[in-house]
Amino acid sequence: MLSVWAQGRFRYYRIRDDDVAALIENLVDLAAKTTAAPRRAIPAEQLRQSRTCYHHLAGQLGVLLSNALIRRRLVIIDGRDGRVTEQGLAWCRAEAIDFDPARQPHLRLCNDWTERVPHLAGPFANAVLARLVEMRGVAPHRIPRALRITDRGRAFFDRLGVQVPF
Repeated sequence: MLSVWAQGRFRYYRIRDDDVAALIENLVDLAAKTTAAPRRAIPAEQLRQSRTCYHHLAGQLGVLLSNALIRRRLVIIDGRDGRVTEQGLAWCRAEAIDFDPARQPHLRLCNDWTERVPHLAGPFANAVLARLVEMRGVAPHRIPRALRITDRGRAFFDRLGVQVPF
């Protein structure tokens, strides 16, 4: 379940892959449904608005992106997995998103811990975030993992028909 990276006398541990991360997220969701969990502190607004989740976009911005891609039928969800449509591949080319459609599954649903609805994860979602970072559509915030959207990012979302409210 974990991978280890040795560097000198130090060992760094991390979750092995997206499948293990999805398993852990599903167990957390199941536990939340079956037990009365204590109330958590409200996360910082910047984390709630936009952040990285492993290598993909999460928070309100990640959910907005997911909803737009599904609504425009650029991706199709089947259960917890999904695929990029031909129209979605054309969109990737138009937006210069470096995505290899040979990787299966293209995407999966990932539960968003602040929004309590899924956002997209997997190779396709990773490629979209990589493009947003590369084009400086999102930039790091002073809070670890938090991102702030830039004017270039707003233009990207405008092309998807999404008005970013923050």
